[in-house]
Amino acid sequence: MGLESGILIGLGIGLLGTLILLWQSRRRFGRQLQQLGSLMHLALPLSSPEQMLSRLSHHLRQQELEWARQKRYLQDWRYLSHHLPWGYLRVDENNVVWECNPAAQRLLRISQWQPGIKLLLEWVRSYELDQLIEATRRQEATAPIQSREWIFYPSGGEDKPVPLRAWGLPLPQAHVAIFLEDRLEATLLAQQRDRWASDVAHELKTPLTSIRLLAETLHSRVDAAQAVWVERLLNETLRLSQLVQDLLELSALNLGAASRSQWRWVDLASLVREAWQSLEPLAKPRQQELDLSGPSQLYLWGDEQRLYRLVLNLLDNAIKYGGTDSPIHVALSEQESQVRLEVYDHGPGLPEDQFELVFQPFYRTDAARARSKGGTGLGLAIVRQIVELHGGTIRLRNHPQAGGLWVQVELPRKHADAL
Repeated sequence: MGLESGILIGLGIGLLGTLILLWQSRRRFGRQLQQLGSLMHLALPLSSPEQMLSRLSHHLRQQELEWARQKRYLQDWRYLSHHLPWGYLRVDENNVVWECNPAAQRLLRISQWQPGIKLLLEWVRSYELDQLIEATRRQEATAPIQSREWIFYPSGGEDKPVPLRAWGLPLPQAHVAIFLEDRLEATLLAQQRDRWASDVAHELKTPLTSIRLLAETLHSRVDAAQAVWVERLLNETLRLSQLVQDLLELSALNLGAASRSQWRWVDLASLVREAWQSLEPLAKPRQQELDLSGPSQLYLWGDEQRLYRLVLNLLDNAIKYGGTDSPIHVALSEQESQVRLEVYDHGPGLPEDQFELVFQPFYRTDAARARSKGGTGLGLAIVRQIVELHGGTIRLRNHPQAGGLWVQVELPRKHADAL
């Protein structure tokens, strides 16, 4: 009995030790599953390792499906970007190019491209593209999409210049995506349209001059009852003549026919005073006066005739749409190599969605009101072309205090092409 009792006691102790080891292993396995769940940000039940393992297995299956779905999305995006008709490229925070589809390689004349080995500057030299990327990287999340339009000149001088339009989209970690559009076809169509408009305007100029001379002759030879109709004919002829002249001016600017041979140093402050003297007969009945602030002389290098036209159009617009018995404000300033011209009035201003539209030829914010004010609908379109001719920028806003349209023009003191 003693031997048998000893064997049973030994077996009992061994079985108990085994159970203790199994229990400790189970607890250790449970803790390891909890740690694994916390690493995967997954809350696992504390009841049993079997339930924890089942939950973990289900989560892993879900992750596998999600990874397969993300892989499919990535493959779809790579296919789309490869076949997009627009150029696409992506740079990181250091401007290293990581993505560049075939369209972008063609537009920017990039050969033997490989991801992540070179800076954008090493692949392509474009000041405008660099500026767009930096502006996109600095913009606020709620700001509108940055865009640029310019003529791209490939390095080496062998390929023809390409008109491009680009949009920049900010991405996480200071990455920037750029989409490029080839504007060659649109530019050619616009040039054909401008040539057609110029040809039509030239054909209309001579007969309109003859009609005006005839109306002026008849005006002094008819009785009072008929003179009203002749005067109306004369006014409409003058309006059409002004429209023809504006069309010729806009066509010349769009077609790049503006020669820089007549460029010289121009006093912008003097041009403002001269333009106001020309428009003062229109301002006096509305009891409007000029409020000119800034330096008495402000010189920049440019085309005096076109800069005068720029100022004249802006002042004419402010007089027409500014409030009666209120001043027309013009502010001149300079900062380093830039000259700034600001014009604003006390009128009703414009809706924000029309700030860009008013630069389109013949665009009317309110057709009935615009026709009653006169004009051709080409004033601001001509202004923008003159600003771009001088390498400047123009921006429209509603003035926070006056309420009227606030035009801000920035021009380089001396344009690079004029050096």
